Amino acid sequence: MKTLRLLVFVILVSGYALNMRAQEITVFPGMWGDEFYQDKEKISCKQFDMLMKENTMAEIHWQKSKKQMLGGLIAGTANLGSAIWYLANENGNKDTAAPIATFAGTAIIGSIFYLSANNNKKKAILEYNDGLGKKTTLRLLPTSNSNGLGLALQF
Repeated sequence: MKTLRLLVFVILVSGYALNMRAQEITVFPGMWGDEFYQDKEKISCKQFDMLMKENTMAEIHWQKSKKQMLGGLIAGTANLGSAIWYLANENGNKDTAAPIATFAGTAIIGSIFYLSANNNKKKAILEYNDGLGKKTTLRLLPTSNSNGLGLALQF
């Protein structure tokens, strides 16, 4: 009787564990940045970061994206500084050619970093979602044949 209980318990736990599936990730622009969803459930950026670590290629693209976003933030800060420099020179009747050139340069550099970061983020999400389909999943299925009732593993 104990072995029957143990067998039923193992079958129930295995069936539950084997039927768990990873869910695809989607991202939507929000008011304060990107919003990440795993199917219909909203997840935080930290949870998203942990999910990216499950797939090596996705993690590589995600790390590149984070570094490029930091570069874009630095260029944006320099852009703000050059705008203030321009306004200070314009009010003081000084030459404004250097602040204008700096403003345009930092805007271009910041845009390149931002677009590259979004491209790598997209690649990371697509790589993660693509990796979900390649995982081997096992299922326990009840079967019956001439030998009797039993369970079969389906890959």
